Amino acid sequence: MRNLYPVIFQAGLMEARNEGGIVEAHAVEDAKKVGNTWTGDWRIYLRIGDQAALLVVQRTLQPREFKTIAGLISFGVELGLTTVPVPLKKGEKAIWIHGTEANPQS
Repeated sequence: MRNLYPVIFQAGLMEARNEGGIVEAHAVEDAKKVGNTWTGDWRIYLRIGDQAALLVVQRTLQPREFKTIAGLISFGVELGLTTVPVPLKKGEKAIWIHGTEANPQS
């Protein structure tokens, strides 16, 4: 089992996911429609057992935040997902699993 630190970079996230880690998308604020775009604030966590790590930007170590649903879905597709569930309300999370099955939770 991998020893998990409180933060993780994208390369480590992909590697750990391939080793059985669970990726979670957390809504930091409610999603809202602005013009033709759905906006909000989402963060990505990796969970292995009872340990969790926040995805951060490598240069600044700041949390990687997704400000549009399109950006969040694009990231999910980069991870190899074919269905990307998106939590829309603050405090909700969606578990991203490889393949087409999705398991949204709050």
